[in-house]
Amino acid sequence: MNQAAVTEKPTPWLGGVMIFLFVMTPLLGYLAQLGFAPLLSLVGLLALPVVGRPRAPIAPAFILLLLALWGVWSMAWSPAAPPPGSLKAYGDIEKLTAAKLVLQLLLYGAAVAAAFRLSARAADRATTVMGFGVLALAVVVGLDALTGASIFQRFRELTGDPVRPDIAKVKISIGCYVLAVMFWPAAAALARRGKAAAVLLLLAGAVVTSVLSSADSCLVALAAGLLTWALIKFGGKIGGRVLTVIVALPFILAPIAVLWAIQSGFWGWLHALVPPSWDARLNIWAFAADHVQTHPFRGWGLDASRTFGDAIPLHTHNAQLQLWLELGAIGAALAGAFFCWLAYGVARTAETDRGAAATAGAALISYLVIGALSFGVWQEWWIAVGALAIIACVALRRSSSEHSDELVEISPLG
Repeated sequence: MNQAAVTEKPTPWLGGVMIFLFVMTPLLGYLAQLGFAPLLSLVGLLALPVVGRPRAPIAPAFILLLLALWGVWSMAWSPAAPPPGSLKAYGDIEKLTAAKLVLQLLLYGAAVAAAFRLSARAADRATTVMGFGVLALAVVVGLDALTGASIFQRFRELTGDPVRPDIAKVKISIGCYVLAVMFWPAAAALARRGKAAAVLLLLAGAVVTSVLSSADSCLVALAAGLLTWALIKFGGKIGGRVLTVIVALPFILAPIAVLWAIQSGFWGWLHALVPPSWDARLNIWAFAADHVQTHPFRGWGLDASRTFGDAIPLHTHNAQLQLWLELGAIGAALAGAFFCWLAYGVARTAETDRGAAATAGAALISYLVIGALSFGVWQEWWIAVGALAIIACVALRRSSSEHSDELVEISPLG
């Protein structure tokens, strides 16, 4: 540790809060993934009184604030807007996606800002817990996947809430998505401590669970993360710039690319090759891209994806298309700017610490890949997992002996 790290002000409270966060990560990752939303909210509340003047860069928070406000404004024309006079209690307002976006920005943002204020010693302890915690998650879900989710079923029986075997398999498969994103900072934390065998065990758990749970998007995310890690590790700043372009393109071209693929016949060729679950995604994406053309600039309004019936069950299963469909070019541009800012931070970090940059870039791409294939963009637990990944990568950077106090870099979302 350098001299600045030794003499810096201790942060026992924030360090304890972060350790609590990472202790809870494997528990929720296995048993109750939806709990990540209240967990990150609680961490934000605990950190808010002591965060003080923000040390994290302001630009990304401002971009997200604009995105949230645009989403709120879009409710004026959204078919998903509640009828006038129906919001009579706090619970009615809290269920609104627009209201939740503002609350998440405040609370998740406070949790992320807290990571930037960690001392090197506190960050080192927190990342140690994070690394071994994610390893524990990989081992448990891997073993349970091998047994057909029998451990999860037994636990649910003991709690008086039994589930069918097929539902249990789906439940543990969701843990794969958390594992796929958190794999990279956890692997870096373990490797930093010379635990090469633990990294291999972590990888084995992630792959085995993904294969046995048919979580195809997790396998794609892990593969994309590995390629990104190599791109940054060996390409340095140039690799980071390439990553920024890769991140930007889907936010710019998603509906255009789908419409072109349909017109060229490529979409029909894909339909003949993919299994039913992916065939359904192709239908949803084609419908969404077609309807983007109706309101390309402003979009149909926040949560409009939920109003198209069987054509779009709940959401588009693609973050970029959902942003274009609901918030139009403005929303897609704001979200794209945020993620490109994160990728730019990876490029900046690569100038001084390629290892940390490669870890951050891999986690960023893993998150985006899963978001492009599996979840709705506004699902609060999934946004919370993104914030968790940012916190993990920032804490890793804070704990590094090469860490500089020039807080111009940030690690990936979510």
